[in-house]
Amino acid sequence: MNCLKTLRERKECMIFQTSENDSCNGWIGGNAPVYFDELEDVVNKETEMNFYLSIVNPFDINEMISIFAPKNYEERISKNRYPNCSLLIINHPKTEESKLDNFTNPDLVKHFISEASIVNDKKSFKESFLIKFGGTPKHIQQEEYYYKELHDDGFSFIFQVDEDGYPDTLIKPRKSYPFGFGAVYLYARILDGSIENPIKGYWQYS
Repeated sequence: MNCLKTLRERKECMIFQTSENDSCNGWIGGNAPVYFDELEDVVNKETEMNFYLSIVNPFDINEMISIFAPKNYEERISKNRYPNCSLLIINHPKTEESKLDNFTNPDLVKHFISEASIVNDKKSFKESFLIKFGGTPKHIQQEEYYYKELHDDGFSFIFQVDEDGYPDTLIKPRKSYPFGFGAVYLYARILDGSIENPIKGYWQYS
């Protein structure tokens, strides 16, 4: 599948779910990638962070996109919009999961990310999913202020992570959804065959 063409035309998208089997596409929950083993001071520079997920970049199977969120929910919820979104989103070389639990969210049970299914973008709005790569964002709240500045600054939607697509086994008993049963939306500048750093975003909750 031509990922760049998909991002430009936005007629189709790639849908990912969780999987019990390692599909080499990344994981949600668990430990952060080995890449971050020596970067604790960088990741926690402004506030203590929890690892959320890593997905292999469809443009380049040697790269991953990882998401971290503040441990403190009040810090998360007070900064959920660009340009002051508290999420840390990093495009980095692909590495395996670390054996260290420096950033591990104790409320999440690790699940792998499945192989992608290619679907019509309009059809995707009728389905639940963990990750939707390409197409157009499926918003919980339709307010333009979430994404207007991103568009004005030349950023385009690349993918979202939707908590509606969590399996029952992802959240430990009596624990809360990290984003209030919401969704995370990631944007970047799209170049020829690549996603340019930095990757920015916002998140919404129900």
